[in-house]
Amino acid sequence: MRINLKQRATPLSIGITGGIGSGKTAAAKIFGTLGAKVLFADEIASRLIDGERETRNRIKRALGPGALLPDGSLDRKAVAKLVFNDDRLKARLDEIVHPAVLAAIGGEITRFRRSGKEPMLMVEAAILYEAHAEDLFDYVIVIDAPEKDRIERVMTRDHSSRAEVLQRMRAQLPAAAKVARADFVVRNSGDLRTLAQHCRFVHRILTGLASSGHPPSA
Repeated sequence: MRINLKQRATPLSIGITGGIGSGKTAAAKIFGTLGAKVLFADEIASRLIDGERETRNRIKRALGPGALLPDGSLDRKAVAKLVFNDDRLKARLDEIVHPAVLAAIGGEITRFRRSGKEPMLMVEAAILYEAHAEDLFDYVIVIDAPEKDRIERVMTRDHSSRAEVLQRMRAQLPAAAKVARADFVVRNSGDLRTLAQHCRFVHRILTGLASSGHPPSA
């Protein structure tokens, strides 16, 4: 585990990210059980897309009619297949979705800070660095795992082939680049119990930072 402490304002906003199959969602849920308020960027994106017809129409114009189901809702499986096979289409989708999601996350962070009711807000976002969203957060936690483990997890979880998983990995920033930019790195090379132990350790540090308003003296 690597930690980089910086002086930050409180309450704290914390991003959680990592490569596909790293276990970032599991880690975020663990932090939630420890008392942190946790939001998931994918859920925010889904609410925005499902609730805004114009956004869906823009996606349809960018990706083609196959992006939507007959009832006008987003065909998520079809969209995923389209963008992971075409970098140009992925860039178009990102241009539509990312600004709206980042604005929504920024709004959540602002409301959270103003309320002052809780010490920290965590946001799990798979493409935090790819979307240039790190400046929204006081700290970023990267969940990292060996590539072999990540591939096996995704193949089991999504019933995907190895080639499909590798293709999805290539669409994201390399894991090493995320680790290099992180404030906290949690290695997820063991079981869920070990991951929970690492998360509890980081949570204790962050709770201390949120309480004091600055890193502890060395």
